[in-house]
Amino acid sequence: MQMEVRKLTVGYGAAWVLDQVSLQIGAGEFIGIVGCTGCGKTTLLKAMAGLLEVQSGEILLDGENIFSRRFDRAVLRRKVGMVFQYPEYQLFAQTVEKDVGFGLKYSRLSREEKQERVRWALEQMGFSYEEIKDQSPLSLSGGEKRRVAIAGVLATKPELLMLDEPLAGLDPMAREMFLEFLEGLTGQGVSVVMVSHNVDALAQHAARIIGMKQGKIVMDGSCQEVLGDSRALRTIGLLGSEAAQTAELLLANGVLPEGAAKRRGLTPALQEEMENVPVEEKRILPGSGLPVTYEALRDEIIGALTGEKGENR
Repeated sequence: MQMEVRKLTVGYGAAWVLDQVSLQIGAGEFIGIVGCTGCGKTTLLKAMAGLLEVQSGEILLDGENIFSRRFDRAVLRRKVGMVFQYPEYQLFAQTVEKDVGFGLKYSRLSREEKQERVRWALEQMGFSYEEIKDQSPLSLSGGEKRRVAIAGVLATKPELLMLDEPLAGLDPMAREMFLEFLEGLTGQGVSVVMVSHNVDALAQHAARIIGMKQGKIVMDGSCQEVLGDSRALRTIGLLGSEAAQTAELLLANGVLPEGAAKRRGLTPALQEEMENVPVEEKRILPGSGLPVTYEALRDEIIGALTGEKGENR
């Protein structure tokens, strides 16, 4: 699956929400979109899902313009799935099983195949199919409703999965499991585009980051290039990842010399100290005033300093 956005312009009334936006999405990419509230992130996703009228520009799905009268919209529904910012508000069926399977209603799958899709999607979101399938979705907790709603999109197995702030309402364990699942999907050729204010989650799992400001794309590069530049992120109203902020503080407070980035490493004394600290022991990094776990952040801090990804990206 390939999608290309060409000079897309979307406006509401006299205000432009997207202004000449262009980007390409390849198969198997995990792309994070960041930017302050109102910069056009959600509008961009809705346009790519074919849910908005646009003033100008094109969106090509595998080479076909989705706004063309000759384009088969069923192809768009089959290949592109979108999880909205508050997907739990879309729940309406009597049971969880019926809700998750709604998107398969008009597919050519057999009843057994639909049931297996629903089972798979619910299990990917951490549920026991047998325990939850007959429950009313309205009886679930807020986080459970969100996971069920996401499962409903996953059940259609789209080739391009777009998500608008999907991590809100998920507990830390469910959040990490979900992110690892998304990363696993990209290994199967599925493209993932995720809007999120959780910069640290994107730093660990996304490979490419797009930064938006006032309806324009102002940053587009690798995770390290974009999220590692805290100063540039502040220009669009965001802070960098904790690792990038820590590295910046270390440099600013003289704990690491400016030349550390060129030498790919820490000062010998600090490097030796960090290597000798137990994994779970928390201390204050000398001169920074910032409490961190040395072992957990060491590779990411070095990556932020050197411009290369650490073990955790």
